[in-house]
Amino acid sequence: MKYAALDFEVGNGSPISACSLGLSVFDDFRLVRREGFLIHPPKAAGKFHWGNVRIHGIRRQDLVGEPAFDEVWEQIREEVDGSVIVCHNAAFDTAVLCACLDFYHLPCPESQYICTVKVSQAVWPDMENHRLNTVAKSLGISLEHHEAGSDAHACGLILLEALRATGCADAEALAAHLGMRLGILGGAACLTSQEIESEKRPRPERRRQSRRRDPSYSRKPAAPKPAPKNTGKGDTHHERLFDRPAKH
Repeated sequence: MKYAALDFEVGNGSPISACSLGLSVFDDFRLVRREGFLIHPPKAAGKFHWGNVRIHGIRRQDLVGEPAFDEVWEQIREEVDGSVIVCHNAAFDTAVLCACLDFYHLPCPESQYICTVKVSQAVWPDMENHRLNTVAKSLGISLEHHEAGSDAHACGLILLEALRATGCADAEALAAHLGMRLGILGGAACLTSQEIESEKRPRPERRRQSRRRDPSYSRKPAAPKPAPKNTGKGDTHHERLFDRPAKH
């Protein structure tokens, strides 16, 4: 089975502010490609937050002349498409990936994904915590934390160690062994057995409380909203709002 371990660093709270991407590709248990990319985010991503810069050390001015996400994606698309994507805290990295693909009108690859936070919690429950640096240190994996290329490589190695520890042949067998569900990029989330059970439970209905109103009270009709102006920055309101490039 082929795995594409991914890790993103972002400049602020926007998922389209991806400024670095790490990729490690494994064919079964063999590393076949390892790379790191700097990414020049679009203007719509906004200014970088000092808190993010303090974590990964990448400033916006450092990215002048670096390729945009769509150019980077073209270099790795074939590796990711059809592979099982591996991320540590996959909810974050897959959200960034999907947001960047959507911003540039790029199709989402048909890939499943697995979260190594959830895997490590199930396979090694007695660890102090299951942060990437803690798990990597416990397993003897070299890591330069928050350097995307190193983080992605460590994430892929954590999955391989989990396969060895459980005797599972691949990610699908591991998920079945742990009672997990593999996620689908742009679709169903990767869930643990407890999360799957919680998802199945019916949610209690909320009772609506009746409010007594003054019979003399009458609500004024809301004023009609003005139609949004066409700025020419895209073909939908979302695109105009975020200065998204128009779809070709």
